[in-house]
Parts: sequence; C-alpha cells; structure tokens
Amino acid sequence: MANQKLFTDFPPVTREAWIALIQKDLKGADFEKKLVWETAEGFKIQPVYTKEDIGDKQWLTSNLPGTFPFARSTRKLVQDWSVRQDFDSPSIAEANKLAKDAAANGVTAIGFIIENKTSSQKGIPVRSSRDLEALIDGLFLDQVTLHFIAEERSPEIDSWLPKDKVLVGGLGYDPFRILLKHGRSGKHSLSSLKEILESLVSSWPHFRGLSVYSSTFRDAGSTISEELGYTLSAAAEYVQQLRELGMSVDAVASQLMFEFSIGPDYFLEIAKFRAARILWAEIMKEFSPKEESSQHAFLSAQTCRYNYSAYDPNVNMLRATTEAMSAAIGGCEVISISPYDSVLKTSDSFSLRIARNIQLLMKHESHVDKVVDPSAGSYYLESLTDSITKKAWEIFCEIEAEGGFLEAVQKGIVQKKIQDSKKKKENNLSIRKEILLGTNQYPNGEDRVLELNQNKTLGRLESVPGEITCEVIPEFRAGAGIEEIRLQTESFSKKTGKTPTVLLLPMGDLKMKKARAIFSQNFLACAGTKVIDPGEYFTTEETMQGLKETNADAVVFCSSDEEVAGFVDSVFGVLKKQNPHLIGIVAGNPVEQIESIRSKGIEFFIHAKSQHLETLKSIQKRLGIQ
Repeated sequence: MANQKLFTDFPPVTREAWIALIQKDLKGADFEKKLVWETAEGFKIQPVYTKEDIGDKQWLTSNLPGTFPFARSTRKLVQDWSVRQDFDSPSIAEANKLAKDAAANGVTAIGFIIENKTSSQKGIPVRSSRDLEALIDGLFLDQVTLHFIAEERSPEIDSWLPKDKVLVGGLGYDPFRILLKHGRSGKHSLSSLKEILESLVSSWPHFRGLSVYSSTFRDAGSTISEELGYTLSAAAEYVQQLRELGMSVDAVASQLMFEFSIGPDYFLEIAKFRAARILWAEIMKEFSPKEESSQHAFLSAQTCRYNYSAYDPNVNMLRATTEAMSAAIGGCEVISISPYDSVLKTSDSFSLRIARNIQLLMKHESHVDKVVDPSAGSYYLESLTDSITKKAWEIFCEIEAEGGFLEAVQKGIVQKKIQDSKKKKENNLSIRKEILLGTNQYPNGEDRVLELNQNKTLGRLESVPGEITCEVIPEFRAGAGIEEIRLQTESFSKKTGKTPTVLLLPMGDLKMKKARAIFSQNFLACAGTKVIDPGEYFTTEETMQGLKETNADAVVFCSSDEEVAGFVDSVFGVLKKQNPHLIGIVAGNPVEQIESIRSKGIEFFIHAKSQHLETLKSIQKRLGIQ
C-alpha cells in the first residue's frame, strides 16, 4: 500500500487542453484581455499553470529546504518565526509597559522606535543612557530579542546599550537609508559603521548591527522587483565596502539583517522572499565566505506603510493579515505587523493586541510555522519566483554596471526609476485602476480624522566635510492624496459649520440610474462631501423640493447617456434659478453631447475614465474649499 501510486487513474492534462476548455467557456471573448493580467514589473499572469510551465525551472523544485540556493528555506525542518512588535509610545514608561505586556502574551521580539529625524513615526523620547535603561527595564532578554528603529541615532543608541547584559536582536542601523532620506550622509560613514559592527561581533554575536530596509524603496513607490534589486544592491555594497575596510565577509554577513516591507500583492510577495534568498546566496557565493551560513539571507518583514490608510482603518487589519501570510509562507525569520491604526496615532494596548493576534492565529490555529516552504511545487508560485528572480537580478546587474549602489544613487539613477514607478502608481490610483478600499473606493462617510501620526521632528542632518550627497527619496503612501482632500473638506466643514452636500438626481432608465447613482456616491464621498441619494425623481417639482430640503451645493444627473441631455435641459435651469451657485455634474461620458450639455451650465462629467484625484480637487476648488 505504501508504494501504491494513488493517481494512476487520473491521466495528466496538458496545458493546451486546459486552454481549450477555458476558451470554450469564454464563448469567443478575447483570452488575453479577459484572463491575462500584467504586474507592475511586466509579468503576464496566466489564468492556469501546469507542470509544463516549470519544465525549464527544475532547479527551483529539485533542492531540499536548507540547501543552496535556499529557494525553499535556509532551514531544514521547521519554518517558525519570531513574532515582533514595534512600539512608538509618547512616553518611556508607557512603551515599557506595553512591551512587557506584549512579551507576556506571545511576542518574542520587541522593537522600539526611537525619536529621530528620519522615520515617519513619532518615536519614543529616549535622550540618555538612563532613558534607555528605563525603556528595557524588566524585559526578560533571555526570552525576547531586542530591536531598535533609531535611524540616524543608531550609533548613539549603540553607545548606551547595557554592556552587562547579553543581547539578541538588532540595532537597525542603515546608513544608506539615512543618506537617501536626507540627501546627505552626515557623520554616518562606513568606517564608523565598521567600528560598531566589530564591537558587536566581539561582544554580542547574535545582535545584528546592520540592517538594509527595503521600505526605503517600497514606501517611495517602487515595484516589487525594484525593491528587491535595490535592497540586494545596497547590501552587496555594504559587504564590498566593509571588506575593503578590513572586515571579513563572514563577520559582515553575521551582522546583516534584511528588513523587507510586505505589500498587498499576496503571491508576488511570497515569491519575492523566495527570490531574495536565492539571489543573496548567489551574490554572497562570489565573496567566497568561509561559512555556509554567510550565504543565508536573514529576513525580517514589516507590513508596508505604503498600503495603510487613515480612513476606514479597520480595513488595515485585512491588509495586515494577507501581508503577514505572505511573509510566513515566504519563510521570513521575523515578522512585524503594524497596528491597524498606526497611521492615525501611537498604538494602544487594543490595536497592539489585534496586530500580534494575527500572527498567533497563523501559528496556533493555522500551523503555518509547522511546514517548510508551503508554496513548494505550486506551478504558479514557482513560475513567479523565477520571474521575480530574473527581473530583480537584471536590476541588480544594471546598478552594478553603474559602479555599484552608491554610484547609482549619487547619479540619481535609483531615484529616477522609483519616481517613474511612483508616477504609474499615482496614475493607477487616480483612475482607480488600483483600489484602496475605504479611501478611493467605497468610503465610510462617518469617518473623521483629527490628526495623522506623523513625525514632527523631521529635519536635516548636520553637514560634515567629505560627506556623500544625493537626491532624496521621499516617502509615498497610496492614500495620502485622497486623504489630504478629505482632511481639507473636514477642516472647511468645521470652520463653516456646514458639510458640502451633493444631491444625486436618479432619473430615467432604472438600471442606468441605479448604477450611476452608486458610482457617483463612491466617487464623490471620497472627498468627504455628504452625498444624498433620494432613490429617484420623476418630476421637476420633486427635484426642486429635494434641493430645498437638502440645501445641496451640487447635483449629479444619474441616467443613461441617451437620456441625460433631455433631463439637464428640462431640470437644471430651473434648479439654477432656485440656487444660482449650484454646481451641475453629470455621471457618464456622453461624448457627442458634452459641449451641448456644458452650454446648459454643467461643469463636471464623472465616469470610469475620470482622473479621480484631479476631478475631486477641481470640485473642491469650485466649492471654495481650496
């Protein structure tokens, strides 16, 4: 029985057979347009994958976990990870209390965001060695690892670390990130980095001093392949430069931690982590390390700030769950989930509990940590891993051809590529090709945001002779544009005592008026305006009464393209007499009648191809908000 092949009764199905069946179901519709989609990297994702798709990629599936090039894992038997939680409380006492509570409830890695001039979060006001001592007081450092996010203050934090304790974790120091965020390196040279790393190697070999943050690129708008390629390039530059300064390759490798962002593209993210291990193993192999472990990429992962929204923040819980799953299945050693309300405020015990429970559920109920490389053998994921590996390697080689990472950023090459990718993302968000639920689609009109959790101490580094300079890479968050518009509306409403109101005018064909009323509701409410859908109007008198009752600032004609001109002609003039300042909007794109309709006083046309952000700004300006 043990040797019996259970699937001999099921003959293999060829790719051609699957495609033929799909095309039959499509009933003549275009296969490419209907079912094939393209990623930002240019990969074409097929609706079905078979064994034939990995026919030339056997190297991906023939290796066991824990064997070179570590596609499946750097570990052989388990895929457990450290549950990390980062704290940015406004006081040292509160941060200490929350950290101890987290450690008592399943968290195995504690991270402290220290007040600094670089990161987007406020941070804990640690200003002396005594403050740092109070921050970590009472933590059982033999049970939890300790991490810091201190940016340009990392050397200072390093000097205050308690020498009488044994530390495991990471300092989180990334001089290249500081360079790219400030446009200058200041005193953060590679020689000073070397001193820190050598000190840590001799005193705490399991406390990693050097981090490479992929969020430098990803939270600025890069694609996944760019994020991976630039992160590996920065890491390789560190190894090369530190080796030239006299550190051994193995010593540098033991101090290096990759801190990757996790974005919303579930399967692509899983493939990214697998590709990261493959490529780093190949890169490190060229440096001829003595220890095999030096070829292991130590992967820590943090949910992407780019993807978190201020409005309807509960949706961030869903985003965080899929992102954390990607990191766990992808084989990361450490995973950190930002609390769902982290964009709004420093997190409290409730939001921190929700964040850590996502990981605890994955471990104790889904048992994701019990299987090494759960994605192995998936034709789809193996193909994605291969595609991302090749694309990221291509990007890495382009940077190397420019003289390495530092040369490339000084020439502005990395910044230009990321800026181009950011523009594409901004355009996709603007036309709502890319959806941020609750922000640019299906907004919760009851949400109010008083203030964002932003670092008020952001500033320039002190300039020093001989420093490196470059063009900065600013942070980019997907919902920021819409959120700014909505915040302006809320500020205007608070100042004037009246929320700008839009009245929908559903008329004519039942199917079209309902569809366009729903579309208009979602389109306009994203700006924080009050949108009223009365159901339907049949007569001019009803619309006049509706305008009087709602005191609306704008009306939207919701009907078919064929009917709308007639409704505008018969109704809008009467409404304008009732309210001379009334703004007229048409839901739809009646191309041949637009000029005629405009002549009747209609100012805006909203439809699926509208530039969402710019249209809302124009309407806001017309309302007197901007």
